[in-house]
Amino acid sequence: MIWTGNRRTVSTPNEVEAALDEILAQAAVSVLPLAVTVIPPSGSDHSPFDEDFPDCLEVGLGHPDRAFVRWIGAGGGYGYEPALTAGPADVRFDYGGQPIHPDPHELRVSPSVARRAVHEFAATGKRPNLLQWLREGDDNR
Repeated sequence: MIWTGNRRTVSTPNEVEAALDEILAQAAVSVLPLAVTVIPPSGSDHSPFDEDFPDCLEVGLGHPDRAFVRWIGAGGGYGYEPALTAGPADVRFDYGGQPIHPDPHELRVSPSVARRAVHEFAATGKRPNLLQWLREGDDNR
């Protein structure tokens, strides 16, 4: 897992949970919630700029009501909970020291489901099944 100023290798559910708790503690004292890149252990020595960067998740954590889950791999897209409406337009996340501005439709994930998505990806290395997936340009927002 990589987030502003930090990098953790996690392999057990307890290690994942401890890293998520650390991220939320950091977000609680930060100006912005945090964007986290979750990569499989096989890709831990890759840079996101490498052509062979592995499939991974980007997850926005630390906002009290909203999160995002983005799949970077085959099929791509943003995860969403069908029953959750678009989030607020003014939510920003810290992505390695730079603010990013998710579209309100990309914020259709609750913080608890985002955490579960991280756990599922850590366990399987695959795009989490607990969310529906919206690809860029899809009209079913």
